[in-house]
Amino acid sequence: MSNFIAGNNLRFAGDVTINRATLVSSKGVYLNVTGQVLAVRVYEDIFSPFITGVLVLKESFDLQNLLPLIGEEYIKLDIETPTIKNSKFSGLFYVYKMGDKVNMGNAAVAYELCFISSEAVVDMNKKISKVYAGKISDIVPPFVYDQIDGLESGKKFLIEKTRNTIKYVSPYWSPVKNLSFLAENSISETQSPSFLFFENRDGFNFRSLEKLYTADVKQTFIQDKYTRDSFPKGGNILNILEDYKRIGTIEYTTSYDSIDRTRSGMLSSKLISYDSTKKSYTVKNYSAKTRFKTQLHLNENPLFSDKAVARSNSLHIVFPRAFETFTSFGDTTNARILQERISFMKMAEAHKITITVPGRMDYTVGQVVNVILYKKQPVKQKDSSRDLIDEVNSGRYIMSAISHNIKPAGHDCTIELIKDSMRKKT
Repeated sequence: MSNFIAGNNLRFAGDVTINRATLVSSKGVYLNVTGQVLAVRVYEDIFSPFITGVLVLKESFDLQNLLPLIGEEYIKLDIETPTIKNSKFSGLFYVYKMGDKVNMGNAAVAYELCFISSEAVVDMNKKISKVYAGKISDIVPPFVYDQIDGLESGKKFLIEKTRNTIKYVSPYWSPVKNLSFLAENSISETQSPSFLFFENRDGFNFRSLEKLYTADVKQTFIQDKYTRDSFPKGGNILNILEDYKRIGTIEYTTSYDSIDRTRSGMLSSKLISYDSTKKSYTVKNYSAKTRFKTQLHLNENPLFSDKAVARSNSLHIVFPRAFETFTSFGDTTNARILQERISFMKMAEAHKITITVPGRMDYTVGQVVNVILYKKQPVKQKDSSRDLIDEVNSGRYIMSAISHNIKPAGHDCTIELIKDSMRKKT
């Protein structure tokens, strides 16, 4: 199915339209500042609960005194990639900081307004003391929607069903602190303890990494010597779909760190859990080698070989258990899933690259992409294109963080990609 809407007026890969940027003062004054926008940077991170960003303005109205700007404003943004379906990015954000103010001459000044999702302000001002009990996926919605104990949000909330129940007391935690705690204790219907709570352009998410890994590929990114086809009489053929696939720059942030993998418990660990009431303890060893094949991953092969040195003594975890904290409720801790969660989360970030590509507003964290990279070696005449593919660094990745760098003249994305597995068998 095409991503494009009929009536294509997309000029180039990275084209963008800033439909409107409106400042809302603490006094309720609405001011259209679209014409004053030099740049907008929007940040998403799969390991962060809120979208953040920076609005760069150049103006000569002295808005700091006129509105005034005092750190209690909101910014309404409406940005989209022309003709691409579901590419509109809009929302209300809290402006919490002014930074990097520079005099530009001719009575003009430029400065940055740092913003964050409006729900973050609600979260900072709420602390909850309450008992919660039941299936975790049934407990989480009020923490986003509720007017008393929640974020008071009207955004879409994507919730993956959990199979386990919980009972606990919120000790004056904020809504997001509760959601993070519940994510750490959740088990999916496929037995995965890899839940995260995060915000992306689609809304809030309470989902497991395993579930995200199974999504369809959003885009294929390629780094090669691609050139456009030329017309016989000069000029070249514009192919925006192909241009969107091309990687401008790439940074191999973390190819591997075997010491960190060992020390962190990614490969193996030993859990010594104790119950001070029963005066008993248990010992449990965990091995990623034996568990890998029963989990869902982005690619078919692990990042480590069968010969990797991984002993349970590489990481000792001493952890308290809490049987019968609540009558007839058993253990209320996440001791039984703690080791696998530590391993799975470390494995998720064990291989990381950062790329810059032409921007699209429908790119968002949590999406799966395919990356095709080529070996850095001399090319032989007998080599096929498949022989030249870098099987270690190519493969399926997930977007873990993204920076939309938007200017009136164009849009590019800096994307952090992570993968927990590889195409090449080790």
